Amino acid sequence: MSFLPQYQNDLFISYRRAANDSPDRWVDSFCNHLRSELRDRVGEVAIWRDTAELRAGDYWRPEIAAALESTGIFLALISRTYFDSDECRKELDRFLGRLKAAGGAERCKLVPIFKHPSRSPDELPAELREIGHYEFFKQDAQAWRELDPNRDKDDYWERMSRMVQDLSVALEELLGRQKKQALGTVFIARVGPELLQERERLRADLRQRGYLVVPETEYLWNADDCAARMDADLDKALLSIHLVARSASIEPLTAQRDRLQLERAHARMRQRGMPAPLVWIQAGSGTGSGTGSDTDPSKQDLLKFIEQELANEGVDYLRGSLEELKTQMLDMLPKPIAAAPSKPLELALLVEEGDVAALGELKGRLVDQMGAEPRPIKFSGSKAKDAERLQRTLAGCEQALIFWGQQEEEWVYDMLDLPDLERLCSKNRLAVYICGAPSAEKAAFVSSKATVLRAQAAGEDGLAAFLAQAQTLGRTRQ
Repeated sequence: MSFLPQYQNDLFISYRRAANDSPDRWVDSFCNHLRSELRDRVGEVAIWRDTAELRAGDYWRPEIAAALESTGIFLALISRTYFDSDECRKELDRFLGRLKAAGGAERCKLVPIFKHPSRSPDELPAELREIGHYEFFKQDAQAWRELDPNRDKDDYWERMSRMVQDLSVALEELLGRQKKQALGTVFIARVGPELLQERERLRADLRQRGYLVVPETEYLWNADDCAARMDADLDKALLSIHLVARSASIEPLTAQRDRLQLERAHARMRQRGMPAPLVWIQAGSGTGSGTGSDTDPSKQDLLKFIEQELANEGVDYLRGSLEELKTQMLDMLPKPIAAAPSKPLELALLVEEGDVAALGELKGRLVDQMGAEPRPIKFSGSKAKDAERLQRTLAGCEQALIFWGQQEEEWVYDMLDLPDLERLCSKNRLAVYICGAPSAEKAAFVSSKATVLRAQAAGEDGLAAFLAQAQTLGRTRQ
């Protein structure tokens, strides 16, 4: 069960498998320590990490992509060879895409953790260089070594404690934002051990749909303020759900507690003008009333109270499947307002006609990975083949990309000097995308009018960062 209701996983740990091959299984120990410390500070957390070893030629498995999309915090556990791994680079790049999407920084967080120092600052993406990180290694002028939890106990645990404190704050902040955006609160009464799994299934389904569920923890039934706490939970609820078992409970007070919650829920919801409690009675072997032979004697008075007294006062109860309860429950809850379909970012893509055939890979990335809609404009030399289309396209786009493949450097400067591009000549609106055969001209190219992007095999070319700046240019995607 995750701490963040909007996600299946609270943390995704990205790491090079070789980082866990040493006899001390460093990554295993790190993850166990992290889980234990977070459990002590915030409660149970769901941590996802891939433990299967990918062999050469293996495809990137869909469960990794699914886990990345359903994670609140991405921990990049960076070892010396982290960036040598295509899998690690894909994981990081995919999460960066989420982070830079509209509103992404409010919904998720990236945390770099350096198990080893990087071989060169240049191998780190700007996004990792520019944010706070944690170091689990020692380094002096001559050498470095990773921190050992036993040998470097004090240093290791001081850094672990500081990191866990920050992660706890980040989790609480993400939870707080989710609560502000929740569709509402549903009260699901506490149950005996025999129905815990059914309650958890309902709870998980509601959380995934954007509802908060109370109570979050077991009541202290013998505390003086138990009833007041129950009433406070009910006062937040749109709906009250109660699960009742026919069978005997290993907790002897279950029936009394079920009745207490029902009585208070019925009174409180009626007082607030809200729907009466919805009661689900566990199916029995017979078809008669709850007081039949298949009902444990300890539950007969409770079921009689539900089927006679509460039913006469408008309380609904059903004996069908849990799925039938779920259907009725969702019918009684307010429906989320459908978001308006998002409009993709339109990007003017200026290309010399001799390079049109080379556009396929870039256009695929723009559409499939970044949600952008490229608008190609063909040039013959530095002259647009359709001048009217050039003006119309540039007028509707906040950003433009000049595709430099096989042309000479002079062609690029001619393109940058086009009068039609004057409005876009700045590093957050205009970019030169360099690809194709390398050359000295391409390697040395710089411009004050445009961002320079160089295509790389793993996609670490800054294209996502350039497109993310469209959000600050007076344009939305709605």
